[in-house]
Amino acid sequence: METSPSVDPVPARPEPAGLLTRLRPYARPVLIAGIVITVVAAVLLVVVMALDAFNATVYSVGGKNISDATDEARSLRDQFLGAKIGAIVALVVGGVALVVSIAVMYATRGLDADDDDGDDLGYDELAGE
Repeated sequence: METSPSVDPVPARPEPAGLLTRLRPYARPVLIAGIVITVVAAVLLVVVMALDAFNATVYSVGGKNISDATDEARSLRDQFLGAKIGAIVALVVGGVALVVSIAVMYATRGLDADDDDGDDLGYDELAGE
């Protein structure tokens, strides 16, 4: 009887050498940075909008309208314009970082099989009992 060479029941998965594999180590830190940037930008935008509304309310108490074409009203409207634009840009950048990192992690989700040895420990084993 002829013996055949030992065959692994699970064929070895070839290592993909694509762009996603090279981006995989950076996906989790970019995800965390994207979350932080998005949250900070959203909070900044809410605070700036609240301050802008407060300024408009205080300005209109004296009987003036914030929509007037006067230089004073225009300067009050444009006072937080830079902060609003910066917060919106940061919100978009954070959102893009979130989506891209989640897409990379999802596309390469099966490549972490080498890290898992398949041995799940229960509480008793971990506690040493």
